[in-house]
Amino acid sequence: MTAFRVAFLLWTASAWAQQRPGMLPKDHPAQPSQGRLAGASKLTVSVAGRGAAPSGPIARRNFIDEFVFSKMAKDGIPNAPLSGDWEFARRVHLDLTGRLPDPEAAEKFVVSTDPDKRDKLVDELLKSPAYLAKWTYWFSDLAQVNSNRLGTDGRNLFYQYIQDFLHLDRPYDEVVTEMLTTRAASNYYVGPASYLVRWVVIGDNCEDEVHEDTSDEIAIWTAKHFLGLNLQCVSCHDGRRHLEKINLWLTERKRADLWKQAAFFGNTRILRRTEIATTRDEYSIDDKGKGYDSSARSVVRVPRASKGQVEPAFLLTGEKPRPGQPLREEFARMLTTHPQFARATVNMFWAEMMGAGIVDPVDDFDFTRLDGKLPEGWTAQATHPELLDALAKDFRENGHSMRRLFGLIAKSSAYQLSSRFPGEWKDSYARYWARKLVRRLTAEEMHDAIVKTTGVYHNIPVPNRGLTVKFATEARSPEDFRRLGDVNFFLEAFGQPNRDYSQRTNDGAITQAVLLMNSPMVKEKIKASPGSFVESLLEARPEIGAGELARRLFVRFLVRPPDETESAMAAKLLASNRRQGAEDLQWLLVNKLEFVFNY
Repeated sequence: MTAFRVAFLLWTASAWAQQRPGMLPKDHPAQPSQGRLAGASKLTVSVAGRGAAPSGPIARRNFIDEFVFSKMAKDGIPNAPLSGDWEFARRVHLDLTGRLPDPEAAEKFVVSTDPDKRDKLVDELLKSPAYLAKWTYWFSDLAQVNSNRLGTDGRNLFYQYIQDFLHLDRPYDEVVTEMLTTRAASNYYVGPASYLVRWVVIGDNCEDEVHEDTSDEIAIWTAKHFLGLNLQCVSCHDGRRHLEKINLWLTERKRADLWKQAAFFGNTRILRRTEIATTRDEYSIDDKGKGYDSSARSVVRVPRASKGQVEPAFLLTGEKPRPGQPLREEFARMLTTHPQFARATVNMFWAEMMGAGIVDPVDDFDFTRLDGKLPEGWTAQATHPELLDALAKDFRENGHSMRRLFGLIAKSSAYQLSSRFPGEWKDSYARYWARKLVRRLTAEEMHDAIVKTTGVYHNIPVPNRGLTVKFATEARSPEDFRRLGDVNFFLEAFGQPNRDYSQRTNDGAITQAVLLMNSPMVKEKIKASPGSFVESLLEARPEIGAGELARRLFVRFLVRPPDETESAMAAKLLASNRRQGAEDLQWLLVNKLEFVFNY
C-alpha cells in the first residue's frame, strides 16, 4: 500500500463514521419516529463540481409537484434547486437500474440541449434490461425467494415470472391475484405458486407442515407486502395494552381478527412433494383442506386459546366471502380492490425512489393517524395524505402500471431536486421533501458499481440454468454468491440478506469502510490487469495525458468531471508512476463517500 493510500485510509474511516445512519454524533438531536425520513434527511455528501441548477422558481411538471410545492409555499418552507445534469443522470440510473451510467452516455446527456432530455432518459431506462434486472431482483427480495425454501427450480421460475411481469408491464393487481390464487401440482412448473410456498411453516420434520401457522404467515406477509400493515404483534396477542405507543389503529385489532384473515387460506394445502425419491423443496398447492382450526397447535407462536373453525373475514372491512366462491379468489378480490392496496403500493415505491415513504415505515400504516384528525399528543403519519391518495388513484386508473408509476415520480421536479440545500437545513424540512434525500447504495449496487467502473468482472453462476451473469442483480438470489467467498463476504457486510432468516439492512458499519479500503475483492478490481478499463487506457491510448486520464476515471466512477484541485492532485499522483497512480486513483474514487451514496 502506498503512503498516499495510508494517509487517505485514516481520513476515510473517520468520514465514513460521521456519515452513516445510526452513528450520529452524541449531540445530534433525537431522530423522530418518521422512519427513514429521520436518518436520510440528515445525510449530506459533499461533491465538488457536481453543480446544481441555478436557484429560481421550480416548474411544476405533474400533480406530484402541485402537492409538494404547494404545501411548501403555504407553510413558507424553502426548497433546494433542481439537480444538475450530472447529479440527475447518476441518481436516476441508480434508482431505476441499480447501475451507474455508461460514461459516454452520461457525457452525451449532459451536453445535450434537448429540453425533454430528462423525460426521454427516464423512458429509455424503463425499457432497459438493467431496469428489468434491478426490479426483478427487488421483487424477489420482497418475496424472500430462495432455494432453501422453494427449491432451485422453483426459485428460478419465480424470478422469470416476475421478469416477464415487468417486461410486459402487466397490471400489478393481476399479478398479485395470480400469486394469491394459483393452484399447482408443482411450484417447479408454475411460477407464481412459489409466493405462497415461501411462507410454509415446518414442524418436527420435513413432512410436518403446520397448516394454521402457514395460514397465519400468509396473512401476515400479504398484509405487509400488499396493504402496508404490520400484523406480527397481533398474530400473538390482542393489540390493546400492547401497541398504544406504536400503532393506534392496531390497538383495536384482536388476535382473532388475524385468524379470520388467515382463514381465507384455511382450505389451502401447500404440500411437500414427499413421494419424490430424491427429497427436494418442491410443493403442490390445492384447496382441499378442512378450514382454519383455532385450537390447532403452533410451533412459532404462543398457543391458540380458542376452539372451533374460524370463518374468514377481511381485516379492513369485515367483509365475508360470498357463498360458494373460492376463498382465495375472494381474498384476492377484496385485497386488490380495496383503496389501501393501491395506496400501500405507491407508497412503497415512492420510498424506493425518494428515500422514504409518504408513510414511513412503509409496512406500518396507522389508519388512525393518516390525516389531521388526531388524538392529542400524536402527529400525522403521512407527510402528504392527499398526494398519497392522488398517486393511488392514478395507479388504479392507469392499469396498475409499474412503469407509469416509476416514470411519474422520476419525471417530477420533486424527485429532481438537488440533495444540496442552500442555506440552513432544518430537520422539519424533510417532511416537505424540500431536497432529495441521500441513501447509501445497496450491497448489490455497490458490487455492480465496482465491477462496472473497473471493467473487471467475475462470473456469478446461476444453478440449474446453465448460465453465468456479471451483475449482482442478474443473480436469482444471494445463494448464487456462496461459492464466491470474498464477494459473498463483501455483499453480506453491506447488508445483503440471505432471504431465509436475515433481513436486508442499509445501515453503515466501519467494516464496510475497511472492506472498501482493503478487501481482496476491491484490491483485485482496481488493478490495471489485462481486460480492465484502466489497462485499456494505459496500453491502447498511451498518448492520453494525466489530466484526460483523471477526467475519464472521475466521469466513470463519480459521474462528473474533477474540479481544478482534484485534477491537480490526480496529475501529481499519475506523474511518478502512471500505472501505480492509476490504480491508486481508482482506489481513491471507490472509497469516496460520493461513490458510496446515491444523492
